[in-house]
Amino acid sequence: MSRYPNMSYCMCENTLAALHQIMDAMQDDGLQFLNDLSRNERRSFDELFHACESFLNLSDELVEEEKEKEISPWKDEDE
Repeated sequence: MSRYPNMSYCMCENTLAALHQIMDAMQDDGLQFLNDLSRNERRSFDELFHACESFLNLSDELVEEEKEKEISPWKDEDE
């Protein structure tokens, strides 16, 4: 079994929907959200928190790299 739950063509869309589901529950339930999580779900919540931090850092790097490539005076005209 693959460690990736989504097909590559829809992984961002599906993950965004799942993240919105989590954020809605957090907003609706407040602190009770954390209290209601099972031990495994709490572990996953903590891992998700750290994954989101890493996602933001990697995203910033990619966006900066993309900006640099677009501005580069050596960019091929055919690109």
